[in-house]
Amino acid sequence: MALSGVRARERSEALRRLSRLLLLLSAVSLAVSFYQKGALPPPSLILEDLRQEPVQVEEEIPPPFEVIRKDVRYIVHPRFKYELWGLVVSEHDSRAFTDLSHKRWNDNLNVKDVCVIWGRNVETGVYRKMKFRNRDFTCYYSYSDAATGAAFNANALSNNHLLAGDDSTARAVRKVRRGDQIHVRGWLASYGQPGTRFQRGTSISRTDRGNGACETIYVTEFEILRRGNEGWRLAFNVSLAVIAASALALFFL
Repeated sequence: MALSGVRARERSEALRRLSRLLLLLSAVSLAVSFYQKGALPPPSLILEDLRQEPVQVEEEIPPPFEVIRKDVRYIVHPRFKYELWGLVVSEHDSRAFTDLSHKRWNDNLNVKDVCVIWGRNVETGVYRKMKFRNRDFTCYYSYSDAATGAAFNANALSNNHLLAGDDSTARAVRKVRRGDQIHVRGWLASYGQPGTRFQRGTSISRTDRGNGACETIYVTEFEILRRGNEGWRLAFNVSLAVIAASALALFFL
């Protein structure tokens, strides 16, 4: 019995050592993959489709229509048929706990904002020398030197308010991440809640700036053409799982 008890303690101690090692390695992997999973791809990995300009046409535009999301009624006013190919350089999910605007306005239709670039901006790789970030309704970019600023074409960047009229579209839109290459079809549209003061419009030009310069797109088709950093994203998720398993093992051993 004494020998069996010693062996049990030895096995338990070996498992604790292994769990501590896995915890340490996974923590390092988590930190590295957290940084790398949001890295933007080099120009060599950019698809040919992203070199083209967005397509905006005033044809086959449906009349205003009603959408109900989470028991809230919206009226959508399509203005132009719109198609966009772009590299997502920043994104914002309206469900984020830091997002107070969508909650305050009860806006359940705008499920996500994606800031994208295309054309010369993806060809030159200038975006890899820049920083991008999103807030509730705005995309910000910055650069550290004049040469980068001169190489960047602000007319080949847009922040897009993506409207999803059904759960399937909302799920597809919410899967997009920084570094993904996407294709979006839909309508540039304004929308609002009847009987309230809530109304939001859309830009109809890629050259405008400031308040109101974002494109509001009622999405009819959304496709991720190429995901960015899939290996690092997998490493991040696996690291989280191993950290949780190792912590539980150390707690119960």
